[in-house]
Amino acid sequence: MFNLAVFSDDIDQDLNRALDVIEDLGVKWVEIRSAWGKNLVFHTDEKLNEIVQTIHHRGLRVGCVAAPIFKSRLEGRGEASGQLFHAEEQDSPAQQMEMISKAARIARLFETPLVRCFSFWRIGDDPSAIWPDLLEQFRPAVEIAGDEGIILVMENDFEVNLGSGKQAARFIEEIGSPHLRLLWDPGNAYFVGETPYPDGYQAGKHLIAHVHVKDAIRDPDTGQPHWVTLGAGEVDLLGNLRALKADGYEGVVTMENHFTPPGASQEDGVRQSFANLQRLVAKVD
Repeated sequence: MFNLAVFSDDIDQDLNRALDVIEDLGVKWVEIRSAWGKNLVFHTDEKLNEIVQTIHHRGLRVGCVAAPIFKSRLEGRGEASGQLFHAEEQDSPAQQMEMISKAARIARLFETPLVRCFSFWRIGDDPSAIWPDLLEQFRPAVEIAGDEGIILVMENDFEVNLGSGKQAARFIEEIGSPHLRLLWDPGNAYFVGETPYPDGYQAGKHLIAHVHVKDAIRDPDTGQPHWVTLGAGEVDLLGNLRALKADGYEGVVTMENHFTPPGASQEDGVRQSFANLQRLVAKVD
């Protein structure tokens, strides 16, 4: 059976405060993008050691380093957009390769092989036009991952070029390396118009090494998707969680809360969504 995790910075930038809440929720796994106003990969070694010691002292584990690798412009093309979670825009291939090595060092500190990556800020709606360029940029990154002994897990994300499970799976298969796997996010797949489960999941299930879950719904008038409290949307999370268990997935499922109810705090939003996630998990056969 898979393990549940929560993003610390969905709760608070003060890592200690966030971990207090995570412990109160009874969660044993945590995922960190940023803490104290800075993305994890941009903290000093001294601060990173403090973060690692804090997490280990509490008996918590980190399943994946949530780095912003390749949430950047493809060879300077296109425009920067979207949320970097307190990271610095770094678009050159050299900067990105250096980030992979830094993230690998962090992964070793957390005793996990998984480091997150993306597929560059979106350029148009059809990635086939830039497919050869994507492959060219990824191959040296995957080689570095192999040298560092880590696995890059590429998140299908609505802000980048490979947003659906089908696109991401096809790309990972074409790279053909055990050092590139899928970070499956059904909420992001929904945002780009894919039916996350069963369609997107079935396309990439054999490649999944990490999972994020959140929920969304489409505006009945405009058809535009927007985030909602987990369990209140149209993403078939229960079906997907059941399939993960049936297919033998034993990794981490991290709740990523992109919605805070009006008048509530980030912490309130996380608590509400996590309670709903626990109810869904209880229904998993």
